[in-house]
Amino acid sequence: ICLIRGSHGEFLTKGLHGLPGGFVSLDASKPWICYWLLHALYLLREEASFLYDNLISTLVHLQSPSGGYGGGPRQIPHCAATYASVLALCTTRKKEALESIDRKGLYRFFLSVKDASGGFAMHDAGEVDSRGTYTVVAIARLLNILTPELVSGTTEYLLSCQTYEGGFGGEPGNEAHGGYNFCAVAALL
Repeated sequence: ICLIRGSHGEFLTKGLHGLPGGFVSLDASKPWICYWLLHALYLLREEASFLYDNLISTLVHLQSPSGGYGGGPRQIPHCAATYASVLALCTTRKKEALESIDRKGLYRFFLSVKDASGGFAMHDAGEVDSRGTYTVVAIARLLNILTPELVSGTTEYLLSCQTYEGGFGGEPGNEAHGGYNFCAVAALL
C-alpha cells in the first residue's frame, strides 16, 4: 500500500486552518475535528506544530468555567467534547497545552455528571451510558484524577450493561454493540 503522507498531511493541515462553509453543521464538534485532524497528522508523522498555539487557544475557549469542555464556545460541558479536547491537547505534547487543562474543574464536572447507578451522563441531565462512563474514566486516568470516589459503583454499572450474548450495550438491557463493547471493556480495564 502506497500512502502519500505529504498529500494527506497537506489535506489535514488545511482542515486545521479552517473548514469550508458546509461544515457549519458540525459547529458543536470542534474538539472532535481538532482531535481527528491532529491525531491523523501525528500518526502520519506530518505534524503541524506551527498551528499548536492556535489550536490550544481554540480549545481553551471551549473550556467551561464550571469544568469540562463544550463542543463550541459557550456550550455546556459534555463528556465526549471533553474527551476529544483533552486528547487533542495531549497530542500536541506542549507544556502550555497540558497546563491549560483545569483539572480541579474537570474533576468537579465529572462528579456532577456521575449517576447514582455508578455510570456517567454525557452532560447535565443527559443520557447515562457506557460511552459517557468510558470518556470520564479514560480522561480521569490520563490526567491522574481517577479516585475511588469518582469510580465508586462504576464497575458494577458497566457489568450491568453486559448482555446475555456476552457483549456490552450502551445501557443495562440494551443489545450488545461494538462501540459500546469497546467503551465498557476499556473502562473496566
